[in-house]
Order: sequence, then C-alpha cells, then structure tokens
Amino acid sequence: MLHDRFYSAWIQPTTNVPSGSKISTLVNVRIEKTVTFRNSEIAKPSENATVNESVAAVAKQNQPG
Repeated sequence: MLHDRFYSAWIQPTTNVPSGSKISTLVNVRIEKTVTFRNSEIAKPSENATVNESVAAVAKQNQPG
C-alpha cells in the first residue's frame, strides 16, 4: 500500500539512463498511527541526482504541512 501511494504520486524524471542500469533510491519514512507520514530521508541515494530529487519531492509532498 505504501509503495503504491508513493509510486502513483511520483513524477518520474525523463533524463536518459544508460541501458541496463538499475536505479534504486532507498527512503526511510516515519509513519504515525493515523497513517500520516512524518519524516522522510533518503537513506541510500541512487547514482542519479535527478532521480533522488524526484523521490525526495514525492516524500515531502506526502508529509503534513
């Protein structure tokens, strides 16, 4: 459920990625009992800064004001 929520809100970058590359960004997220995202941080960035920025943006938009 959490994956689907993030993935559906994620605006994937359109930068060129070398063929065969696997890009992965690991994000730590703190979730309250009310299923509210509190804090998030990139724990293991990918080698692509644009992807990392887009993942951080979707994590931030899912946090309360």
